[in-house]
Amino acid sequence: MVNTKVNYRSLLNICQPFVSKNESSIIRDAYALICSEYNNRTSVCNEPLLDHIIKLTRVVVVELNLGFMSAISTLFCYANPKSQSVAQFIKDNKLNEVIPIIESYQRIAELPTERLIKNVDNFTGIMLTMAGDVRAIFLSLAENLFLLRNADNIDKSDLSNVLNKAINIYIPLSHKLGLYRVKSEAEELTFKLTQPVEYVRLAEKIDAEISRNKDFIQKFTEPIISELGKAGINFTVKSRTKSVSSVHSKMTKQKVPFNEIYDLFAIRIIIDSKLNEEKADCWKAYSIVTNLYDPETSRMRDWITLPRPNGYESLHITVKDKTGKWVEVQIRSRRMDKDAELGNAAHWKYKGHKSNVDTTDWMNTVREILENPNYTEELLVNKELSSKLRDDSIYVFTPAGDLIKMKDGSTILDFAFELHTVIGSKCSGGRVNHKIVPIRQKLNNGDVVEIITSKNQSPTRDWLNWVVSSRAKNKIKRYLKEAEFKQAEEGKDILRRKLSQLKMPYNDENVSKLVAHFKFETALELYQQLAEGKIEPSLVKEVLTGQLKEIIETPLVREVPKQINKTSENTIVVNESAELQGYILAQCCNPVMGDEIFGFVMAIGGIKIHRTNCPNAPRLKSRYPYRVMNAQWSKVAEGSHFISSLYVSGIDQLGILNSITELLSNELKVDVRNISFNSKGGKFEGTIKVSVRDSRHIDSLMKKIEGIKGVTRVRRIQ
Repeated sequence: MVNTKVNYRSLLNICQPFVSKNESSIIRDAYALICSEYNNRTSVCNEPLLDHIIKLTRVVVVELNLGFMSAISTLFCYANPKSQSVAQFIKDNKLNEVIPIIESYQRIAELPTERLIKNVDNFTGIMLTMAGDVRAIFLSLAENLFLLRNADNIDKSDLSNVLNKAINIYIPLSHKLGLYRVKSEAEELTFKLTQPVEYVRLAEKIDAEISRNKDFIQKFTEPIISELGKAGINFTVKSRTKSVSSVHSKMTKQKVPFNEIYDLFAIRIIIDSKLNEEKADCWKAYSIVTNLYDPETSRMRDWITLPRPNGYESLHITVKDKTGKWVEVQIRSRRMDKDAELGNAAHWKYKGHKSNVDTTDWMNTVREILENPNYTEELLVNKELSSKLRDDSIYVFTPAGDLIKMKDGSTILDFAFELHTVIGSKCSGGRVNHKIVPIRQKLNNGDVVEIITSKNQSPTRDWLNWVVSSRAKNKIKRYLKEAEFKQAEEGKDILRRKLSQLKMPYNDENVSKLVAHFKFETALELYQQLAEGKIEPSLVKEVLTGQLKEIIETPLVREVPKQINKTSENTIVVNESAELQGYILAQCCNPVMGDEIFGFVMAIGGIKIHRTNCPNAPRLKSRYPYRVMNAQWSKVAEGSHFISSLYVSGIDQLGILNSITELLSNELKVDVRNISFNSKGGKFEGTIKVSVRDSRHIDSLMKKIEGIKGVTRVRRIQ
């Protein structure tokens, strides 16, 4: 049973120190709203959700030192920010800042963590990039700490996930943020929960050591305090006993037994000095300590004369008293101590941890901001700070739960090549969050991506426009280059066979003659054109045997059939009547009414009409300029139609063929002459032969078909 009065009084006590009268009123109304939102709901700790939320708010406000907006966000962190009641409350009270905090927190909470251990760095990265407001990260951290404290009330399966996140994400994150008390407590709790037997064993040893050395620290520091006082130095002495988890960590990393943990007890001497006297005073204190106790010179660290690269300044020395006990002593000025705790020389750096995180400056700024709630609330939404938080990366999941870092703007194709070159080259589409998408679909943070491949798929030059990563671009270019050389080999074989038929040698002289005739720069272009069918093998004979010369010397008499009308500029007018007479439309480019065209007089009589951008146009115009005629379309006669073929491809999905035929036949009323589709490996491709009026008609059809979900490409067949 939830005691709402107790909870409300507790909430007011938590927030009272930092809220205004108006904000206190808002918190009261927020509490009333969550009472109805969370009614009868239970938390993962198996307690009423309302109780859970109030306790979590205490962690966020009191322990993490966050402010009013963070408190409101915590109250609504389990609510739907788009629900009518919550959205209206946020709007009425002008709390728009709360929305990105809640949404970011909920996105982070939903991230799959099954394979977290293998993806720690990337998981931290996706948390940072997904956080629309950085306070969502602190809210996530606060909840993890709260759950650790209440581990006894959590089911085993849920507790395993909590511990996994704590060890791999939140403890390192609190370390980086300078939340040392939070880090220390979380480490103690996780160690106690994961290794209870070892925890008890070490705790008993430490307690026994403390008991045996009850008066040790006092006796150790008394002569130091006395001598520092005599030297006229103003100072503070702090002492501490190493935590159970910290002792275990050191024993494990350094592979030493318990009795060789020399810094189980440590003291820190903090000197109040003027800036220009800091170093001298620290060395005076150092001299006093080493005069009183024997130092271990090999463990001496002078980071005052030469500070660490991160700016950390301090003198560290390990000394032994008369009983043979070792104690670590740290000596620093008040400024150095503040810098070490709050500045660039954060504890997580000077312990030797290496980090590849690009947001170090941002982390340091946040750590300093946390010391002042008002300052926090003002700057945590600062645009400059937010820009530091984000880089040009996104993070996406594989179906197995592995996390892959990608460049912002990456597509399905980028992801496929990131996984493997073969997967990339055979990629025909993908499934993003279980929905089928084309290969050029852009990815977003947190997407779960599965690649669909087809053995008939291969890279094309278009792919270079659909990728952003250097890896994908380089792999595609390499494939295309290799394909070009393979194609060239095919063209070379065609040329060899043709020369063999002509009983002519395959040598540099004949190859050079062909290259020069077709105005290519290299023989490679010649071979590729032969392989692609852009140069007919019969032309090889014409060029090399001299038959081409005879044709040029005896020009073809260009007699225009009577059925073809001519203008005064000697331009043939095509399609003056509804019937096509006196010429034929070239099948290599299938011209339709509206295309720019030219006529080509054939040696056997008659005229072929080609599109000006026909693949064969450059060769025909350069080799046979005397056969080329200007051509234009006349006003189309009523009822005139042309047959055109379209190539269509895309992601195979239920009903795709029906959607295409429905669009053409019923919606657009197009006469479909033939349709043929094949489907393999999740991809379909095929041809559609339709009757169209003109080029504008066919362009319109192509745009309509491209708009069908699942269709990735539509083009006229050349």
